[in-house]
Order: sequence, then C-alpha cells, then structure tokens
Amino acid sequence: MKAISDFCTTWSREARRFFTDWRLVAMLLVIPLFYILLFGEMYSQHRVKEVPTVVQDNDHSPRSRQIVQALDATDTFHVTGAVADVQQFREMNWQGKAFVCLVIPRGLQRDVSAGKPARVLAVVDGSNMIIANATTRGIAEVVQTFSAGVSLRKWSARGVPPQHTVTQTMPIEVGLRLWYNPTFNYTNFLLIGLVGTVIQQVVLMTVALAWAKEHEENTFAPLRHQITHPIAAALGKLSFYVMVSFAMSVVLFSLPFGRFGVPLRSDVRLLLTATFLFIVGLVGFGVFISSLTLSQLLSTQILMLIALPSFLLSGFTWPLFAMPEGIQLVSKVLPLTHYLALMRNAVTNGADWAFNMAELRWLFGFAVTGVTLQFLSVWWRFSSGTTTETPMEGEHAGTASIQQATNRA
Repeated sequence: MKAISDFCTTWSREARRFFTDWRLVAMLLVIPLFYILLFGEMYSQHRVKEVPTVVQDNDHSPRSRQIVQALDATDTFHVTGAVADVQQFREMNWQGKAFVCLVIPRGLQRDVSAGKPARVLAVVDGSNMIIANATTRGIAEVVQTFSAGVSLRKWSARGVPPQHTVTQTMPIEVGLRLWYNPTFNYTNFLLIGLVGTVIQQVVLMTVALAWAKEHEENTFAPLRHQITHPIAAALGKLSFYVMVSFAMSVVLFSLPFGRFGVPLRSDVRLLLTATFLFIVGLVGFGVFISSLTLSQLLSTQILMLIALPSFLLSGFTWPLFAMPEGIQLVSKVLPLTHYLALMRNAVTNGADWAFNMAELRWLFGFAVTGVTLQFLSVWWRFSSGTTTETPMEGEHAGTASIQQATNRA
C-alpha cells in the first residue's frame, strides 16, 4: 500500500507542476495541435491544382483553341495567357508567373483533319518535382482524351463501330521537355533547400545561445566598463557572427556543388549576396529573440519550434500557389521563403540578377530590420544599469571579504 500511496503522491505532484507551467502545457498539448492543423490546411487541396500555364499557339485554329480550353477546364491547370516563344515563357518562369508552357505547332488542324500524326510540346519547370509530376501527367491525360474524341468522330464518320475505334492510332501525341531537372534527381531538387534551412537554424541557435549565455553568466558587465559606446559593441558582435556564419555557409555550399554535383546555373555572386543579407538578418533576429527570453533553454525551445514549419511553409516543396490564401500570407512573412525562392530561381533555374531583384530587396529589408533590432537589444543592455550577480561571483566576493578581515586581524 505504501508503494501505491507514493505513486499517487508523485503522480499528483507532477500533474500540478505540469498544469501550472504554461510553457509545458503549450509544448505538449497546444503546439502539436497547432502544427497538425497548420499542415493539414496547407495540404488540404490533396494535390497541386491550378498550376499557372501559358500557351504558344502557332496554329491559331479552332482545333488548337479546343485543346487550350480542354487544358484550362481541368483543375490541374490555369491558363493565364499566351506567349510568343519559349524564351518569353522562361522569363515568366523566372518571375514565378508560369510553370508550364504548351506549344502547339503550325498546321495542327490540317494534319489532324487529314489523319496525319500531329504532336504538341509541353515545356515544364522540373525544378519542383511535385509540380513536374502533376503537370506532365495532367497534360498527357488532356491530350489523350482530346485525341480519343477526335478519333471517335473521325472513324464514326467512316462507319466504323465505336467499340473498334479504340484500336486506332491517336491523332495527337505529346512531347515533353523538362527543364532544369530532366532526370527527376532528388539531390538537385531538395539539397539546396535543406542547406538554406540548416543555415537558418544554425545561425539563429548559435547567436541566441551565445547572447543568452552572456546574460546568465553576467559577462556583459565587464564589457560595458571597457567600451563606452553601445554601437561599437553592437557592430563588433554583429560583424563577428556574420563573418563566422558566412564562412560556414560557403563551406556548406561547396558540398552540393562539389561533392554531390548539383549544377550552379547562375552567377555565384548572386548566391553569395543573398546569403550574406540572409545571415545579417538572422544574426540580428537571433540576438533579439534571446534578449526577450534571457535564457538558453527558452531560446532553444522557441527556435526549435520555428525550424519545423518554416521549411514546409517556404514553398520549396509544396508550391505556394497550391496553399490556402491565409497560409500563403504566413509563408510570405518568413525570411526562409524568400531566400529559398531566390536559391531555386538562381541556382537551379539559372535566373540572373534582374529576375531576382524582388527577393533581394526583401532580404535587404530583412537584414536592415535584423540589424536595427540587434542594435536596440545591445543598447538596452548598455543603458540598463542593473547587473545580475551569479552565485559563483557572490561566493568569490564573500571569500574575498573573509580573507581581507583575516589579514586586518
């Protein structure tokens, strides 16, 4: 009976401690529910739908318009307009305005009417394998269905029974041109995004833990006596962690491009500039988050909770246009979303500076905001006259007082 009583006492004690600590309740009960609801809403459409699509119609015939209408009628594609050539589609793709281009050749209606083989070309952005898989399968289904209807009408007009038309040759075939990742290589698809995610989490964790440790060990007070201006301290801390983090990032990127053969299709200076701005913002925000918590443990908990959703919501795997509008707004606030969008656009798709200026401007704003918050955090620590005496310091002070009294005696 004593063992049962001890068990019940311990159980009730832990229950009281758990339910009176809001952080534990949130960590175990609230946050997991929030994550599942968030991710469930993100994938609520079950598959990629309404992929922005353009058409290069060189035939301009009723038959070609019927194909375009059949394509737009599906829930997989959303035909947004026409392009003059594939290069125009490439530029729209770099801008994130189109991911598929259907090229209809001149003479399509003439060949179909004459019973000759005809062929359309689907050009697909293969850098995102989820989009590529959905659209290549969708175009094939649309064209085959349309071709079956044409064959049925043609052979029925010649008196062939409908059950025999399925054995006849389809009048229209689909050619596929998959850009950027024609072999569906998962290394090329995922590795760059994971590198960006690692950079974000490592920089945030390192800076936040270092700043919180300085508060816990009360090592900032001696620095305040050595340096008279807080801006100098802020710049010193910022420049050190930016330099170390940037060097770490260069080493990380050398692995995908060197060791694993991921192609780099754009100017390396564009990649380095974006990474530098991203790191500057991360260092600033890491110091700011740690200033709010002043605890290594709490800083770690907060940053670990940020890590999981930021990559999934970035649009690197599941495209942004396939998410509900509310989640799209959340995604566009995350700095990782803009950094990975530039990474894919530049590294994988080969877009140059002009087609990445929107993301560069956003990262620049993120860097300025991060630096501002970091300066404010350091300024607050400088202007705060309070210092926290650690137990170790108090023990040393007491020992010194006793020693001085002994010496006087």
